[in-house]
Amino acid sequence: SAQSKAQLKEIEDRILYLLSASTGNILDDDELISTLASSKVTSVKIEERVKEQEKTAALVQQTRETYVPVAVRSSAMFFVIADLCKVEPTYQYSLEWFV
Repeated sequence: SAQSKAQLKEIEDRILYLLSASTGNILDDDELISTLASSKVTSVKIEERVKEQEKTAALVQQTRETYVPVAVRSSAMFFVIADLCKVEPTYQYSLEWFV
């Protein structure tokens, strides 16, 4: 995502440079026209890729959130079992046992 945004920034900078360096009619500048055409195609591809990445990130976040209740209960159980040795020293369990 950051790489795609940097690539879009480079395209914008290149276009601005060509526009500022252009003399005369900008429609006669073949390099500028070809750069604009290729940058349009590239920017559309990058925008599609960014949208897909955002959808994937949202799906990952949604999936992660479904496991939050399990993680909360598991951590509570772990610390209760870990503190059992304070009640009776024979109740000592390793992390390996818990997992």
